[in-house]
Amino acid sequence: MKSALTNACTIKLNNFEGPFDLLFYLIEKNKIDIYDIPILEITEQYMEYLDAMQQLDLEIASEFLVMAATLLHIKSRLLLPSKEVTEEEAADPREELILQLVEYKKYKEFSQYLKEREAKWERVHYKLPEPLPQIAFYEELEVSPEVLRDCFVKVMKNYKDRTNDVSRKMDRILNREKVSLRAKVKELLEVLSRGIKICFSKIYNTAVKSRLEVATGFLALLEIVKLGRAKVEQHETFGEIYVFPDGTDDEKVIQ
Repeated sequence: MKSALTNACTIKLNNFEGPFDLLFYLIEKNKIDIYDIPILEITEQYMEYLDAMQQLDLEIASEFLVMAATLLHIKSRLLLPSKEVTEEEAADPREELILQLVEYKKYKEFSQYLKEREAKWERVHYKLPEPLPQIAFYEELEVSPEVLRDCFVKVMKNYKDRTNDVSRKMDRILNREKVSLRAKVKELLEVLSRGIKICFSKIYNTAVKSRLEVATGFLALLEIVKLGRAKVEQHETFGEIYVFPDGTDDEKVIQ
């Protein structure tokens, strides 16, 4: 009667591609840190798998036996340390095996990535370019000079229209009214230097000035008030705005 381990290994044995594959499977199965392998436990499980392979009359490849010998050698070194070497100087006998397993893990993960890409792209069908029919090289197009002339005139007209449109846009940008905030501040200060109270709408009237100039004048007024060069009054919402310097006689108002 075959052991329970033999029955458990029946499906798995043929899937191992080599001794490292089997060893890596045991590490993952037992959730072992690859940098801290318990050699005693792993060696026992590895040998049990080889014994199961013998019971199933499976041919054991030589590399599996080499790995078994390596594990047994490391196990013996851990159990019987040399007395001539101090603990600080003694190298970990598992080090070389761990490095090989880390390298194997890297290639195993990359091979899995390649398999996934192959499975993804094997469903894609690429259509190869087809040669043009021979008639395409010999067919002559019958186009009259009048048709060519009309096409040329149409192309030139479209080009001219696009050019003119760009020119108009550039003219609007270049000829846009330029109003300087600094100039408006200077203009208001000159008026306030007379020492009188003025109506904002008297200086900046939308009937005479452009919207941009009126808006810039209002910003200039706010800047002057911020600098403490003038004060403003407004007796009602949306009412007239009066601007005056400090100490101005209220009777002197320019309406």
